[in-house]
Amino acid sequence: MSYPALTIASLLGEVGELVARSGFFAKFIILLLFVLSVISWSVMIGRARVLNRVRRSNTEFWRRFEALRAGELSMQELSAWCGENIEAPLCRLFTHFSGEFWPLYQRDARGAGQDRVLLGMLKRGVDREVDTVLTALERGMGWLSTLATVAPFLGLLGTVWGIMNSFLQLGRQGSATLDVVGPGIAEALITTVCGLGVAIPAVVGFNYFSRRLQAQESEMQRLGSVLADVVAEEELARQEQPVL
Repeated sequence: MSYPALTIASLLGEVGELVARSGFFAKFIILLLFVLSVISWSVMIGRARVLNRVRRSNTEFWRRFEALRAGELSMQELSAWCGENIEAPLCRLFTHFSGEFWPLYQRDARGAGQDRVLLGMLKRGVDREVDTVLTALERGMGWLSTLATVAPFLGLLGTVWGIMNSFLQLGRQGSATLDVVGPGIAEALITTVCGLGVAIPAVVGFNYFSRRLQAQESEMQRLGSVLADVVAEEELARQEQPVL
């Protein structure tokens, strides 16, 4: 059981020695990649926390919204709850509906064709809220995309520089043995490993959070569609009322 631990410890020790023996430029690249890795993981942890809060708030919102549709909760009560949780995307969208659109609809949906005009206003309002929310949720995603692209090239730059120095040393010493070339090439390849160590988590994180943001957009559009149905049902109920 102790053998793998010793192997890993010895491997890490050898890697540390390679980094310590590396030249100034390689150490600079490794330090830069370490800083970029900290930025990448900070962004991913921050986005994970935000999106987990969003997921919980969405679940609670849908539970309360179903209660509203079932007549167990009033629009004022749901609006009040959304006002206390305005940072939640679905709450933000419902607050726009209940605070801006619904009073306007109740007041102005009287003439022929007015319902279509107001439904168009609702659609545009939903789109604006979706854009605003997604812009906020996408904060930091540009860093992940950039790091996923740049980090491997930074590692490759350090590797090419290190191999070039190894061949210069080879030319000065006039010997082509593995003992002469091997250590220099191993030191050079460390920067490539570091670059991939930054890029791979950034790529995985970017794709994962992109899918979650797409799911959030779909959920907001779904709520917008349901709210449009609410308006249509209200309009049908008005048309069915007998004229006195």
